[in-house]
Amino acid sequence: MVYDMCIDDVAFACAIDGSPPYFTYEDSTMLIINSKMYARHGMSGFKGIERYMEAIISHESIHAVIKRIEPSIDPDALDDIEVIVSRGRMRFQVTLNNMAFATDNSGLVLPDQLVNY
Repeated sequence: MVYDMCIDDVAFACAIDGSPPYFTYEDSTMLIINSKMYARHGMSGFKGIERYMEAIISHESIHAVIKRIEPSIDPDALDDIEVIVSRGRMRFQVTLNNMAFATDNSGLVLPDQLVNY
């Protein structure tokens, strides 16, 4: 059996609990989950996200690939790693997957990006 290594499909869903809108993956499908509250009000929880879509898809693909290559590792633990990023004279502690601080379409904030930009 041959598997695609990255995200190759998208599915939309609505949370049934109080979680905020979020992205995740299942096998090679990226799931876009709207919050229950936003859905009840007929709203999207993803306004202004368009410029990050490439990075989000890449990021979820990284998770999917890690899970396929090394099933004993929890690829979601990648989201818990925090780094310090400098922007101008300000320093921010952000998660490794903070799209606003990533400088490429991987969606990851990598150590070589921890300089002023």
